[in-house]
Amino acid sequence: VDSGRCLQHSKAKEELRGKTAERGYDGVWRRFRLWFLKRHPICVDCEAEGIVRAATEVHHVKKLKQFPELRLVEENCKPLCWPHHNIRTGKGE
Repeated sequence: VDSGRCLQHSKAKEELRGKTAERGYDGVWRRFRLWFLKRHPICVDCEAEGIVRAATEVHHVKKLKQFPELRLVEENCKPLCWPHHNIRTGKGE
């Protein structure tokens, strides 16, 4: 996916954020994510709008950075489609 950044700035941003596993998105997370999306297959924001769309993202209600202990807690996660996840993330949710 083209982020609109040149390769140098894309790499610089990645270095600042850290690798995905360093941010808590490791193999355990990937298994939890698959399990969660099977249990919650519909985007909750779409559903609230009367639309049925598959959830493809798992959104942490309480941010992983501040609450790492809630990383794998089902009640701290929302199933979202990619567009709704980007909207919420863009708002800092």
